[in-house]
Amino acid sequence: MTHSRKQRYYGLEWLRFLMALWMVAYHFGGVYADMPALVHDFIGMGFFATSTFFMLSGFLLAHVVLDEAGAMTMRGPAFVAKRLCNLYPIHVITMLLAIVMLLVQYPIRPEGVYVYFNSHPYYPLSDAARAAFHERLSWPDALKHIALQLTLLQAWEPRFLWLNGASWSISALLFFYACFPWFAPRLMRVQRVGLALLSVWGIYAAGPLMATLMGSFDYVTVGMLHRNPLFRLPEFLAGILLYRAMQAESVVETLRKFRHSLLALGLCGVPIGVWLLQLDGLHLYYLTHNGLLMPFQALVLLSATAFAAPSRASVRAWAQRLGEAALCIFALHTPLIGPLARLTRWLLEQWNTAWGLESTLVADRLAVPMWTMALHLALIVGLALLVQRFVVAPMRHWLEARLPSAWRQLPVIAPVRA
Repeated sequence: MTHSRKQRYYGLEWLRFLMALWMVAYHFGGVYADMPALVHDFIGMGFFATSTFFMLSGFLLAHVVLDEAGAMTMRGPAFVAKRLCNLYPIHVITMLLAIVMLLVQYPIRPEGVYVYFNSHPYYPLSDAARAAFHERLSWPDALKHIALQLTLLQAWEPRFLWLNGASWSISALLFFYACFPWFAPRLMRVQRVGLALLSVWGIYAAGPLMATLMGSFDYVTVGMLHRNPLFRLPEFLAGILLYRAMQAESVVETLRKFRHSLLALGLCGVPIGVWLLQLDGLHLYYLTHNGLLMPFQALVLLSATAFAAPSRASVRAWAQRLGEAALCIFALHTPLIGPLARLTRWLLEQWNTAWGLESTLVADRLAVPMWTMALHLALIVGLALLVQRFVVAPMRHWLEARLPSAWRQLPVIAPVRA
């Protein structure tokens, strides 16, 4: 093992913050009426950030939780419980926020609620699917889905998303954490890491490849490939294997020497993804979304580990703070898309009226100028930082304090600055 075990990867703190910010921009992208097509295509590659985030989660957990021999520093149940103490406050807070936003924006109707169906963006909807998308979910089924949300099992529902749609990633992360104590020590004993990464890549790409060859472009298949934890698990496992690869000093030195070139090469995956979708979105969407770009995401992650710690303590503190708030940023933003768009449109209408300008905004359209994206992102980040510091962190500490005493021991690893 190399010295990297005791290193704090500030580059990864910035990476997970930027990936979260990209995902926010991705989900807000449909709000802006004047977004150029090319910008829309690049922001529309937000799933590149999601996959990188899952990969990064596996890498960081291996770095923090495993000892020098690659073994767990705590028992499996204790590890999962401690991770749940971090996930559950974020999930409950954002779910309650989504419920409040739902009640404020839409009237309660006895026939049920509308939900969001994932559909293949390059496949025309059938009449049956179009009719299903306009049907309301009955209240008994809505209550069942709330039960799935409360138990963090919503990622296993392939048909639709409801309330906080982004929370499927928290559900998937919990499954990954449950798998970590079994997989991580075994993956850290792998000798032929390159072959193992190729195998994981092949397993990951097998699902979307089969779905494409079978012509399964229905919304249930889209939902399965999009968020089912079993289909997304290879990304997390690849992150563990990347950490295993970095235990070789030659790999660390190569990354340090060529970090800028490797980062640029990794980011080439984004325009390549845009090009593939423009070339044949119908048949390449599944593969581009799930697996085809994994080598590029791996390069982005690995190159980020090679950047030295910032020299200023304030920058290091902000990097850590923003990195820790990344999951909160991602989970918090989706319930606020509609309210923020409506508020922005209303404020712009008031501005136009006050200055006697003719409004170009249509009252019933969820469309606002693109220049307001910076304001929306800043607001989401600021709110997430406050929630993380004053709500999530205290709740996590409160929950951890109530775990069995044997489970509350922290890993013996004490990170130091690079």
